[in-house]
Amino acid sequence: MFELPFEINYTLNKLSEAGYEAYLVGGAVRDMLMGKPAHDYDVTTSATPDETKLVFDGHKVIETGIRHGTVTVIVGGYPVEITSFRRESTYSDGRHPDVVTFSRRLEDDLGRRDLTVNAIAYSPVTGCADPYGGISDIENRLIRCVGDPNERFAEDHLRLLRAMRFSAVLDFTIDEKTRAAIHENKSYITTVSQERIFSELCRLICGINAKNILHEYSDVIFLLIPELAVQKGCEREYGDNGRDLYEHTVNCLSYTEPLLHLRLAALLHDTVKPSGADSEDVSRIRNTIAENVLRRLRCSTALTDTVCRLIRYNDVPIDHTDMVGLKRLASKIGIKTLKDVIKLKRADVLAEDPRHYYRLNELNAAYDALCEIEENGVALQVRDLAVGGNDLIGIGIRPGPAIGKLLRAALDAVISGDVDNEKGPLLRFISGKAAEFE
Repeated sequence: MFELPFEINYTLNKLSEAGYEAYLVGGAVRDMLMGKPAHDYDVTTSATPDETKLVFDGHKVIETGIRHGTVTVIVGGYPVEITSFRRESTYSDGRHPDVVTFSRRLEDDLGRRDLTVNAIAYSPVTGCADPYGGISDIENRLIRCVGDPNERFAEDHLRLLRAMRFSAVLDFTIDEKTRAAIHENKSYITTVSQERIFSELCRLICGINAKNILHEYSDVIFLLIPELAVQKGCEREYGDNGRDLYEHTVNCLSYTEPLLHLRLAALLHDTVKPSGADSEDVSRIRNTIAENVLRRLRCSTALTDTVCRLIRYNDVPIDHTDMVGLKRLASKIGIKTLKDVIKLKRADVLAEDPRHYYRLNELNAAYDALCEIEENGVALQVRDLAVGGNDLIGIGIRPGPAIGKLLRAALDAVISGDVDNEKGPLLRFISGKAAEFE
């Protein structure tokens, strides 16, 4: 017996009391069987949408996707999505069924799902229904398609990438037939929208098993991001014990925290063609390629900018002994961004030959210095100064562009250690500089 939220129990019981079968299905059941907290609760029932609406007469019912058998019932202010058992016909577009028909059999509904671990249903009355062996696959940590994987992937092309994503996130092995079908049908993925690809890819690369999936299914990844394909077989500049540039990239990703902006930066940080590897514009080339990839995948502007900034500054040397230089760089790009740059640099080093690990001490020292700067509240932005625009006006500086320039000059003096971040010393410094900005 699983402990379910009141609203879900109420929904299942009400359908059951009305004479219909009702089950919790999908990811929530899988997660609970794995001892994980469930988040999204989906209910499936033998009742048709019209019958469901009658059962919940008196509740607010939203026809979320009634053509496909889904209504949302508001129970105590909580939305519960209820979908009728259904069968699906052919998928002409490789994503959506041409025709959906309702069924009274749970097996029909579970049989249309992609993976066995997602094809388990649970009822508080009858327990688990598992006609396709999903519970056994969870116990054996196995990702397997429901039925013939070639048929499942032909129906919905995105399922191919979903199988890879679930393997990465759950740290499950993909079974042999499903694995072979992914490689055999990999071209299907090119028909899927960039938005859906990016959504699955983001979850995949942040998964526990991302490294193995990116290695094992590099042929699929190269169809999604052709800019990575040139790394295969390309020797690295430092001779990484026979590892090519793509292997270095994947290893680098595996050494970063599973945070999306860091993992995307690691995945794209070496996206430069081998012929351009010696160019003095290599940082610009990498950044341009990364930006093009992310924009093509419909990544948000904010995330694209964050990732590209990390890649750009990954090539900038960081000297932990130069505190002024470190503070100036933190002032320029933000201390959080600089800390993330160091995290990316550390992952980059860890992905190299161990002979280069000595650089970790330098990066760790720089990171510790940044933490100390942050803890001590060192002024890194104009807003951190002990004076502001009104203070400058108070000593006779006319409102206008000169105020901003003087404050920035004062900030630079504080960062360099020439002036203390205190009101008196700063106003004296600014008074002495005022004539330069008139």
